[in-house]
Amino acid sequence: MYYLAGHYLVIPKRERGVVNSHAFVNRTWSVSTYISHVYPSIWGFKWDYSKRDVPKSFTPTPTELASLHTWIEAEFEQGNYGWPGFFLSQEKACEFKNRFLTTLPEVKLLGIFLHEEHHAAALAQLQPNDGTEWTDLRVLLGQRVPEPSTGEEIGFDLLGLLDFGGYEPFSYYILEAEYQHTFGIKLNAYGLFTTAADCQRVAAHTDAIAGEPAVWLPFKVKRFACHS
Repeated sequence: MYYLAGHYLVIPKRERGVVNSHAFVNRTWSVSTYISHVYPSIWGFKWDYSKRDVPKSFTPTPTELASLHTWIEAEFEQGNYGWPGFFLSQEKACEFKNRFLTTLPEVKLLGIFLHEEHHAAALAQLQPNDGTEWTDLRVLLGQRVPEPSTGEEIGFDLLGLLDFGGYEPFSYYILEAEYQHTFGIKLNAYGLFTTAADCQRVAAHTDAIAGEPAVWLPFKVKRFACHS
């Protein structure tokens, strides 16, 4: 069984670059802020807001930004929005999108889900929130919210889970050609792995290259529709 690890509103950055004389466009659909613009991410919290963290395509007025922060604070207190920036339900994510992101129709709603066999490893990696009663990824995973039957499965993302609940994505390291050459693994049209097993085959290799204090786990990615 798969359990919910958060809903995210994203726009892939599609950043361009060159690795070993090979030009590329990062095409992965990811919930990581390294790869996608995530709305609202950490800047949705007034107490951790920095203008430089806000995507340039999102230009709210001061009044609109204040309203956004007030909404996030209320939903955070009610356990509907979690630290460091995810929704606990499709309904709340769509409510936010319809209320604050009307100028960004390209925003997509992604949900990520972790298989029960990796549940213990994820919980062991995540730091307790020091007795505070806020909702974070550790709290959400502890709720064991089952994956819904709705939504379109678009692949599997290999994410390096960090102790505060953020993610280091495999796609940050531009390994697509290496995966194909060394492991015979080809990413799909969304820049994701086709199976969780493919993620696990390259996890140790990715970890060695990344060199971060992260636990690399396969997350199922589903795309959901929001209706106005």
